[in-house]
Amino acid sequence: MKRIFVRHLILFAATVGCVACGSDSATGPKGGFTGQIDVRYLSDITPALQTAMTIAAGRWTQALSKNLGDFAINLPANSCFPGQPPINETHHNLLLFVSVANIDGQGTALALTAVCRLSSRDTLPILSNTVFDRADLDSMDARGELQGVVMHEMAHALGFDPGTYVTKGLSGGGVSDPFFSGVTSRSEFAKHGAWYTGVAVPLEDMRGRGPLDPHWRSSVFGDELMISFVGRGLKSPLSSITLGFFKDIGYDVDFSVADPYEVVPFFGGNRILPEGSLRNDFQQTTPPKFVSPLIAR
Repeated sequence: MKRIFVRHLILFAATVGCVACGSDSATGPKGGFTGQIDVRYLSDITPALQTAMTIAAGRWTQALSKNLGDFAINLPANSCFPGQPPINETHHNLLLFVSVANIDGQGTALALTAVCRLSSRDTLPILSNTVFDRADLDSMDARGELQGVVMHEMAHALGFDPGTYVTKGLSGGGVSDPFFSGVTSRSEFAKHGAWYTGVAVPLEDMRGRGPLDPHWRSSVFGDELMISFVGRGLKSPLSSITLGFFKDIGYDVDFSVADPYEVVPFFGGNRILPEGSLRNDFQQTTPPKFVSPLIAR
């Protein structure tokens, strides 16, 4: 596995770029960041993962915008996640740490994402962490799945998580039929899945976690970015339904970024054999921990 090391990847609302910030400090630059996502690598990464991260962060910063404000983050090492460096800085919007590590060997969990801190004003993430399984990186890349997995995990880091949507009262249905109830997502779902008879957007029901499982229901959605597995032949499209979700939780959204998508469930001739699991890829912080912004927008 060929590896490279990159310290920072900074994405601005209208600009995609990889910027070497010139700091060897584990806490990174102090303040001054004005973009939407600040990605900081905590380990060696492969060139393929670096490329996928750049593309994913570029798409998400084109699709979503939100001035969350400035946050004073002062955390000792390992207080949010294992391997977290000490953080003592004023940061703007989302800070996302990314690393490659051994999770569970090849073919099971592909990645893990956790949201460590939320804005007390917007209930949107300001500090997240994603770990990719070292054993799966080459096979994901070879099967053409890596880009979709990176996009998926970054969606969790940005707020496709129950700490945001459950806290905002945008879910329900219990264990048997969990759903997301945001108005925009429901409207987009009705446009592209008119055959479905439910009244809201169905969340995954395979693990018995109710609305706390932050994935769309794969038996309904079929091939879509936020279902809980990947497989050969899946394209993992970013649908307007998922973008509607992000509008419902508080982002400004550019719907022109959405991929073509219709709600077509897996059955008959289009059944796909899962090759990698995202079913347990989100690690919930319970209860969510909040930080207040320093200056009003």
